[in-house]
Amino acid sequence: MKMRNLLAATAVATTTLSFSPLASAQMSHADHDHGAMQHAQSSHDHTAMTESPETSVGPHGGTVQMVGSRRIETVLVPKGIMFMILNSKGEPIAPPDVEGTVSLRVGNNPKLHTYQMRILKNQAVGVAVDLSKVTDQALHMDVEITNIAAKPVSFHSMSKVIGSSTGAGLSDEELIALQGVCPISGKPLGSMGQPPKVMVNGKSLFVCCGGCSGKVEASPDQYFTKFYSAEGEEVRPGVFKSTLADAAAIAAQKTCPVMDEKLGGMGVPLKVNVKGKAVYICCAGCAKKLAAEPDKYLQKLSQSGVTPPAM
Repeated sequence: MKMRNLLAATAVATTTLSFSPLASAQMSHADHDHGAMQHAQSSHDHTAMTESPETSVGPHGGTVQMVGSRRIETVLVPKGIMFMILNSKGEPIAPPDVEGTVSLRVGNNPKLHTYQMRILKNQAVGVAVDLSKVTDQALHMDVEITNIAAKPVSFHSMSKVIGSSTGAGLSDEELIALQGVCPISGKPLGSMGQPPKVMVNGKSLFVCCGGCSGKVEASPDQYFTKFYSAEGEEVRPGVFKSTLADAAAIAAQKTCPVMDEKLGGMGVPLKVNVKGKAVYICCAGCAKKLAAEPDKYLQKLSQSGVTPPAM
């Protein structure tokens, strides 16, 4: 049975925050009256928020910060926000009656939106919210969690909502092929066995061995930014090797417009500049056909609901 939407859609300037069930965590009590949860908006001037404390990468791919003596991990998933109070093993712990509120604003927009949070099955405290409309923007959150101590636990958290660059929809094998080499050793991925995966905010980065994982986790921004913004080598005029920066576009296009083959089925897809648009093909042999009839294949993509990104 599908869970009901928790809250009504809310406009944030030109951005909409719409509510639906959390993708990876169901509510722990099926008899909760979700419809009774209130959504309050404030149009008052926003008071400047203090900077977030020092954070680290958490065991669930989020950011961990110390709040007093507690380690709390903020995790953003496609359909919601979760806060996990971690024990010494990195596992979320919470009493069954824990709840709270989160007041958030998007980017530099001063408008605050306050939501009620409840305990989830995975022992996180969370709220269901569709983040797809506020991707690649900073989310500022003032959080208060109750029923875990004599007094409410309050803190500020800031996370950037990762957008289409995550490469969602591609398998690990396809992402490994796009990445190619270990960011630490430079060795080909797979040369030392199955590459371990490091996850940060929904993105995957692979290393050649377990010894390299810790180095990526210690400086994730350095390595993730490098590999998710890298341009591929130009193998011939207007034709480029694809990289992790192309992962989301490849996942969206799915098939080669020339051969109708699944992208990645014949090796790493190639990216072709077609009238300023990035079109992906299954092999080098398709580049000539694409160049000869660009409008034909752009129209074919359009008819299948694909809008190629700008080069």
